[in-house]
Order: sequence, then C-alpha cells, then structure tokens
Amino acid sequence: MSLQLTSDFQDSAVQYQRIGTSIGGMSRFGYHESAESPILDRLAKALVEAGVNPDKLDRRAENEKRLAIVARLFELPVSTDTDHDQTSRKAPSALPKWRLKRVVEYVDANISEQITLAALASTAGMSRMYFASQFKAATGMRPHDYVLNKRIERAQTLLLTTSEPLVEIALSVGFQTQAHFTTIFKKIVGNTPLRWRRGQQS
Repeated sequence: MSLQLTSDFQDSAVQYQRIGTSIGGMSRFGYHESAESPILDRLAKALVEAGVNPDKLDRRAENEKRLAIVARLFELPVSTDTDHDQTSRKAPSALPKWRLKRVVEYVDANISEQITLAALASTAGMSRMYFASQFKAATGMRPHDYVLNKRIERAQTLLLTTSEPLVEIALSVGFQTQAHFTTIFKKIVGNTPLRWRRGQQS
C-alpha cells in the first residue's frame, strides 16, 4: 500500500516536522517511540494530510482508534490506557496473611451465627469490594463459599463425634433450616448428611 501525498506538503514541511517531533513523544496515546525516524516522518505527513494535529488531540476513544489505525498502517506499536487497565484488573493482589488470619479466626468463632460480607470486610479492615477480590486471590474461593465450606467442615466433625440430630447440627453451624443444610452438604461433600454419617460409621 502506497501513500499518495499532495503538493501541499511541500508547503507544510515545517508543520509536519514539528508534528513528527510531537509524535516521537506521544506517550499520552500509548505510542511507543521508535528509532525509525523515516516512519515517524511518514506518519506525520499522513496525519497532516488527514488534517490531524497530534498536539490538539484529546483522549476521546475515537481519537485513540484513529491513531491506532494509522499506526497499524505503518506497523507502529500502539497501546491504550484501556489495555493497561484491563491487564491491571486481571490479577488482584492477594489478601495479606495477617488480614486473612483475622478473617479465618472470625469465621471460626462465629460459625453458628450469621456471617455477612460486610462483617468479614470490617474484620479485615477493608472495603467490601477490595476485600472480596483479595480474599478470592488468596484462597481461591469467594468469601461466601469459604464460609459455607467451613460450616460443612464443622458439621462433619459433629456428625462423627456426636449423636445429635441433623436439625440440631444444622442450626449449630449457622444454617437456618435442615433442608438448606442438606442441600449445601450434598453439593460440597457429594452425599446427604445422613448417608455420609452412616457411611463413616460402618
């Protein structure tokens, strides 16, 4: 593909040279500076012919797309802030061990009570949003799923070490009804509490 330039550029040499210098420092558009100065000159000429002054471009999405298209034609690497934002959001940092320890201890101490995300976040000294993402990064589970698993672990201990009826065990580990307890137990363990207890005793 060849770029057809008009004779108007002969009168715009100073302008596109200045713009070429500006392009060389276009970090605000995610442009990565290249040592290929002829490429910068060609890009500057193309922008001038298109009536675009890089100095006056703002950060609107359409302008970034235009720049990316032009840069692609000249094989220039371009990235956007959106790309960087998405990359940074992909890997949230894990909850620090000392915060995680406080949360684990809180769950263990309050397993028979209602445990809310707000209470867990407050225990960790964080906002709910940041706590939830960092907790999952640290444990591989959402806070709610972690609490359910801890309730079932406690229930398994009681099923093995006591002869209490299922409804009492369900209530003692924080479930409001035996039916909900049975549903969650089967989902996590793979069997109902009654059958699991009998299987362990045989």
